[in-house]
Amino acid sequence: TNKQVERNNRVKARVKAHALREVIESREHVIIMGHSISDVDSLGAAIGVYCAARVLGKKAQIVLNEVTTSLRPLVECFTEEKGYPADLFIKNEEALLITNKNTLVMVVDTNRPSYTECPELLNRTDTICVFDHHRQNSEVIENPVLSYIEPYASSACEMVAEILQYITDSVKLRPEEADAMYAGIVIDTNNFTNQTGVRTFEAAAFLR
Repeated sequence: TNKQVERNNRVKARVKAHALREVIESREHVIIMGHSISDVDSLGAAIGVYCAARVLGKKAQIVLNEVTTSLRPLVECFTEEKGYPADLFIKNEEALLITNKNTLVMVVDTNRPSYTECPELLNRTDTICVFDHHRQNSEVIENPVLSYIEPYASSACEMVAEILQYITDSVKLRPEEADAMYAGIVIDTNNFTNQTGVRTFEAAAFLR
């Protein structure tokens, strides 16, 4: 039944959230990357993971090389004036310099190494987590410590919004963070008309 599937999915999300929390807590800092030529879903999911790291007291940065016109208005919400670190967004060169064995590299919205913002980053640490809603194919990221691939999810933002609800009791999202994740869901579902399930609306309601 559908109810049973929903329940199983919720259990799965909670298990993955607790596992992610443990990984984040075990590392000094978190480098987050989506796919190259990032889109709104990729950025929103990265922002969501940044929020999870922040609530757990860890420094987190997002690898973003190219800001497309569709991303610019979102990226401009995360400025120093708004209280965000000046180095929240970094390019490949810097990411490669600061990533080491104490770094968690968190990949969102893709599960193919060649699609990521910085494929070489995957060789710099053995702590890699992958959260994605695309089906896996033959090209996969090798040996992630945690992998959550959920092709039934509408978007990476939906998955991360769900995870955030279970990561601690005290996740308080700022408006621009919730907006970025909400935008990712809206765009990937074509305004809730595509690949949308109960969980999509629940995630959207949480963000709202």
